[in-house]
Parts: sequence; C-alpha cells; structure tokens
Amino acid sequence: MPMKQQIGLVLELVALYGLVPAFFLLDISRTAVAAVLIGAFLYVIVQCIRLRLFHRDTQRPDWRAILPAFVVFALVSTAVLAAVRPELLFGPPRQAPQVWLTFLFIYSVFSVIPQALVFRVFFLERYRHLVSDERVLILLGAVTFAWAHTIINHPLVYVLTFCGGVLFARTYLRSRSLVVTSVEHALYGAWLFTVGLGTVFAFPM
Repeated sequence: MPMKQQIGLVLELVALYGLVPAFFLLDISRTAVAAVLIGAFLYVIVQCIRLRLFHRDTQRPDWRAILPAFVVFALVSTAVLAAVRPELLFGPPRQAPQVWLTFLFIYSVFSVIPQALVFRVFFLERYRHLVSDERVLILLGAVTFAWAHTIINHPLVYVLTFCGGVLFARTYLRSRSLVVTSVEHALYGAWLFTVGLGTVFAFPM
C-alpha cells in the first residue's frame, strides 16, 4: 500500500475512532454531539457501499461457535450479581416486562447493528492492511470499541466493552458475517439488561 494511502487511513481512523468519541467528554450541546455522530455514521455507510463491504461472501453461520462463551458469561454474571446485589437480579423482566421486551428490540436493531457496521464490518475490513498481525488488528478494534463508550464513562463498562470488542472481532473475522456478530453482540447486551446490570450501561432500568 502506498505511503500516502496509509497516512490517509491512519488519519481517518484517528478522526472516526479517536476524536468522535471524545466529543462525549466535552461540555457541548447534545445536538452538536448528535450531529457529529450522525455525520460520522453516514460517512461509514457511504464508504461501506463504495468499497462493497456489504457484499462479501460469508461462510455458513456456525451458531454453536458463539454459544459456549455466552453461557459461561451468563452463569458467571448471574452468580456475581446474586452474591453482590441480589435485589437487582432479573429486575427488568420481573418489574416491567413490557419495557424490558421493548428495550431488547430497540437495542438489538438500533444500537447493535450500527455498532457492528462501524466496529466490525468497516473497521476490520478498512484497516486490516495497516497491520500485518490479525491479533493486533483485533486488539486495536477492541480499544476503539471500548473508547467509543465514553458516553457512559464507567471503568466496568470500559473493561466489558474491551473484552466484548475482542470477542466480536474474532467472530466477525472467522465468519465474515454481519448477522452472526450482531446476534452475538445482541445476546451479551440483552443479557446484561435482563440479569440486572443495565444501570451500569445507562440502560433505562
């Protein structure tokens, strides 16, 4: 890859994945932040279409590959919450099942899918030529995914989203499937809300 193109990609990466999330930390209006986010997202969509990232061949989805880690996570998170904050355990489905179901739908469609496009499809395909080691690419993607959660700015959120970023990136690189990595992401996010950890992620309950 020519040096000029590499520099352009690095500047693009820094702008989209470094500077845009930093707007959440600034004391500016929500309208301005929303405008920046919408502009960045539209840019990513246009580039995905231009580069035909939506039309790559995918393998047949292997749903069993994402289930073992999720089951372990579900069991561990349930046990920890039961020991530390038992009053929160499965609060949303018990206290407000309609709100719980509505949120699961909105979150899965309007949060997970855009994140999968930005942090898996675009990031991993766009910047894979900048690093020769796939493991470095995955770690870089996980760091940017965690940094994007400055809107919440909570230590536990940074840790969990970094781990999720590694997991979801590996899934995408293995399957090259937007659907598979979106379902996996939705499972973890929906479970956090369901089990009672939604407040940490600024979920509605």
